[in-house]
Amino acid sequence: MAFVLVALVALGAVGPASARTRPNPTGATTETQLIVQLREDVARARARATGSTLEHSAMQLAGDVAARVSGGLTSRQRLRSRATIQLFNYSSPHAAAEALAALRADDAVLYAESNGTRQLAWAPTDAAYPDQEWWIDQIDGTGAWGITTGSPAVVVAVIDSGVSPTHPDLVERLVGGYNAVDGSANSADIDGHGTHVAGIIAAQGSNGVGTAGVAMDVRIMPIRVMADDFSIDIASEIDAIYWAVDNGADVINLSLGSEQYSQIEREAIRYARDSGVVVVAAAGNTWNKINYPAQYDETISVGALAADGMPSSFTSRLTRVDIAAPGESIFSPGWDSFYGDYWDDVFYSDFVPVSGTSFAAPIVSGVVALMKSVDPSINTERARTLLTSTAVDSGAPGRESGTGAGRVSAEAAVRMATYSAMDALWNTTDSPVAGGAVNRTWLWGEGPLLYEYESYSEAQNGLRLVYYFDKSRMEVTDPLDDRNQAWYVTNGLLVREMISGRLQLGDNSFSNRGPAAVNVAGDPDDPLGPRYSSFTAVQTSAPLGENALITQTINRAGSVGSDSRYGGYGVRAGPLIPETNHRVASVFWSYLNSTGIIAVSGGLSTGRLFDPWFYATGLPITEAYWARVKVANVYQDVLIQCFERRCLTYTPSNAAGWQVEMGNVGRHYYQWRYGAKLPE
Repeated sequence: MAFVLVALVALGAVGPASARTRPNPTGATTETQLIVQLREDVARARARATGSTLEHSAMQLAGDVAARVSGGLTSRQRLRSRATIQLFNYSSPHAAAEALAALRADDAVLYAESNGTRQLAWAPTDAAYPDQEWWIDQIDGTGAWGITTGSPAVVVAVIDSGVSPTHPDLVERLVGGYNAVDGSANSADIDGHGTHVAGIIAAQGSNGVGTAGVAMDVRIMPIRVMADDFSIDIASEIDAIYWAVDNGADVINLSLGSEQYSQIEREAIRYARDSGVVVVAAAGNTWNKINYPAQYDETISVGALAADGMPSSFTSRLTRVDIAAPGESIFSPGWDSFYGDYWDDVFYSDFVPVSGTSFAAPIVSGVVALMKSVDPSINTERARTLLTSTAVDSGAPGRESGTGAGRVSAEAAVRMATYSAMDALWNTTDSPVAGGAVNRTWLWGEGPLLYEYESYSEAQNGLRLVYYFDKSRMEVTDPLDDRNQAWYVTNGLLVREMISGRLQLGDNSFSNRGPAAVNVAGDPDDPLGPRYSSFTAVQTSAPLGENALITQTINRAGSVGSDSRYGGYGVRAGPLIPETNHRVASVFWSYLNSTGIIAVSGGLSTGRLFDPWFYATGLPITEAYWARVKVANVYQDVLIQCFERRCLTYTPSNAAGWQVEMGNVGRHYYQWRYGAKLPE
């Protein structure tokens, strides 16, 4: 029996939305702008005293505050929605930085911070990208591209009518192919269907022409199974599957099918699955018929959605479906025997719209290719779990015939594939704490609180995925790197940034924000304890002598003193770290070299909590200092030492296992960077 390609006439195309550029009316850059939020209680008290409105009082208060930081101030304006929030514009970054420090110490100011920017997720610059943008948006493709646009090491086999070897959007994305009809290497397209499919997966992005594929930087293995009479027999398809697996494919796209069950075909797909190759198949375009090979449990079966996100009228309701994707009027690269290479949402010869589960399946194949780019170990069942657990309902809540778990979310699926490396890191040290197997302080926190996509010059497209925890954050700068190396997941030089006041935006790129006026330890509302800014001036202080008792103190103003009373705790200056010329306090050195219960593959074991010792903390950038800090509304003696990534605290009055703790650097950094608090 012959197969048919799973394409048909669509209901109509959806036009693109235009993009706009927002002008900057002030002419200032964000490095010279400060956002200042006044204390509303101060403004209200002033309004009551003068009999004026809150808005008028706030404007007067802003004027008074501005007068105190007027050096280099060129203009200011209120936010239209809030008179208590003002934008101060300065003549230079230096003037803005000086004003920022003063504003943060001003009793009339609730928050003051440098203005910044937010980015839309990265999008390509291809000429025809607006024509495909609607379906990219529907799957949140640009969100996924904020993590990766794919690895050239990942290969997707397109088993189809062939692929045009000359198409400008594909010519640099092709690897050696195969012709399963005659056994040759001639995999050129004879129908146009395969070129559309390949373009949806991996059309080259930002090359100035055409469109961009879902996984625009992966490679396509073109395999022709269509005979000269435009038929496809199962034997050729089986041959193609084995050839693809044996020649390095990571994903196989099957935008074809029929009602005929084939055990031999299923065995070929099982061979692919058992070899770690994920097979994605189109569910079929006849609503009341089953379509093979999508029906096999060993495939990721894909249904089609209309432009409004609802199930397409044609998508099979009887085939087993895992996930759905847009499948109507899909704009993509094409090829035609008369017209040659082109881009459109129709087949040029007869202007039939490019619609069907044939074109929904490669969208999912592209998403799987992105997932395998960040985690090559992902197999069929892991891919299915990631896709279905992150899907968006495409109608009624829950699974539905024809669309399975719902609409694929490229961003969520790729994000969770990336997060798995972070979760493994958290699991090693903190899952035993969460599970009650051990009573000790958290290394990261109870779990992730929030994620962001943050600018970083060295990331693949200038953005990287960051997850915030109580004690720190985790980031993956290069998701295509080796996941097994120790620094695949890092946790940022957050303390160095907060103490120096320089926000890191790349390996050698910084933005001046001013040191963080955030408490290093204890209660957030403690008015006396040291802040990160308190440690700015002591970064270059000389180290204590070897084995000296630590009695030195630091206060909120950053003034250093000494109190012999603290010698009673017996904490001494430990080893000198030559890279930063600071000694690690003995209690912290013991902690950083401690062993304990950790989670390993298969269960719990005893091992080092920090390996290497400075992985989580970085190197020390200050000496250790005692301070009186309010902890749970009670002032206590606390020893504080700041490292590049963390600040460690030692509270002698705490219970065993909790005397040495990681400070809540993740929460503190997020507050400094974004001017907002992480969720509790």
